[in-house]
Amino acid sequence: MKIVATIEARMSSNRLPEKVLKKLDGMPSLELQIRRMRRSCLIDKIVLATTNKDTDDIIADFAKDLGVHVFRGSEEDVLSRILGAAQSVEGDLQVQTTGDCPLIDPTIIDEIIQTLLDNRYQLDFVSNEIELTYPNGLDCRVFPVSVLAEIDKLCSDPIHRVHGTTFIYTGSGKRSYRIKNAPAPFKLNHPEWRWCLDTPEDLEFLNAVCRHFGKRKTEFSALELASWLENNPDITAINSHVRRKSYHEG
Repeated sequence: MKIVATIEARMSSNRLPEKVLKKLDGMPSLELQIRRMRRSCLIDKIVLATTNKDTDDIIADFAKDLGVHVFRGSEEDVLSRILGAAQSVEGDLQVQTTGDCPLIDPTIIDEIIQTLLDNRYQLDFVSNEIELTYPNGLDCRVFPVSVLAEIDKLCSDPIHRVHGTTFIYTGSGKRSYRIKNAPAPFKLNHPEWRWCLDTPEDLEFLNAVCRHFGKRKTEFSALELASWLENNPDITAINSHVRRKSYHEG
């Protein structure tokens, strides 16, 4: 079984344009995310799923320079784009992530993958964001590529197509698919924390975190970060007022 992780990324962003290449303690955010995801023990291939717009040439070239496979598709139809990305490398199991999660934890990704592997005949979809318990920025969805191919034929709602897989657990697909939420452990049960990159305040927060961990920024765990933040509430306050977008928003 080939496990492929897709990273959705583009240069345009309403709240923080060109966010995926913003520097975090000297390292572009997208590079940090890729380096952290490469520490996964279960992912076989990472694919950058970007758009076919000229403005995203820079992301495609950046990813290729890092040795990452690139797939380009529709800007608005993310469902077809990430499906094409997984199929382009003949993936069997897909890990869906977005390019605004530079602190994503490979251990958490592997735990979610393993949950689906252990229950492959009982589950179609496992995610840690069906119910929000983890900090925003550790989001991960895992499912067979065949399931995504199926919903590509079933789903015509543009709201769901722009988010890729929300049809499975918030749309009419919720009645058809066997889904499971992966809840956060006690130490990480902080859905109010923002570890994602979507606003200037998030950028300030992430830079503070990466400066603290320095050379270890590609390898520290979510649990390590949680312990540090509990003792440094002034850091979490940097972006605590920023509202989390709902899946209805782009």
